[in-house]
Amino acid sequence: MSNSTTNDQPFELIAGQLSLDFANSLGGHRGGVSEEHLRAYPDLVRWGRQTHLLSDDRAAWLSREAQEHPGEASAAFARALTLREAIYRVFAAVVGNAQPAPADLALLNAELTAALADGHIVTSADGFAWDWRDERHSLAQVLGPIARSAADLLTSDERRLVRECASDTCTWLFVDHTKNHRRRWCSPSSCGNVAKVRRYRARRRSAGKAPKISA
Repeated sequence: MSNSTTNDQPFELIAGQLSLDFANSLGGHRGGVSEEHLRAYPDLVRWGRQTHLLSDDRAAWLSREAQEHPGEASAAFARALTLREAIYRVFAAVVGNAQPAPADLALLNAELTAALADGHIVTSADGFAWDWRDERHSLAQVLGPIARSAADLLTSDERRLVRECASDTCTWLFVDHTKNHRRRWCSPSSCGNVAKVRRYRARRRSAGKAPKISA
């Protein structure tokens, strides 16, 4: 996937897990032609708002804080991109049946430790549940839920269902919830359709027929 998210265009959320959707905020192919969808701190706020990590009021507050404290906002944004790439590398290793790099796990654990420090147990209708203290003071507050999502996925059975798009121009990750667990593409309407067109044209060439070119 490489659709631009400039201005107010929404992010593509196809992964089935919050942390993987965050990893997918870089489009295209890592190590090749890629497209950055998180270009500045306001994009991080937009992403948090679209994924419902941030309410409208909280997003507005963060935007004001970022304008008043640009240095802190830049540091929080850099921290977000660092976490994003660590999450990608960890799950890419999982997909390849390899061990993640210790440095990437250490970075994820550091963010997880910071996130869990704000958590406490409360009673709920079903018994007990996690609750999270107000983090209004933190411009990096969206990173806590992302780190927890990554940790939950790594320690769940769904870890075995994580896939990377089979396209040679896309490195998006997703959880394969299909019945036969044979999903190959991040989206059938984008990378899957491109692959289908390529196969069709290859068959026509092998049959000695030039593909039709649409006007």
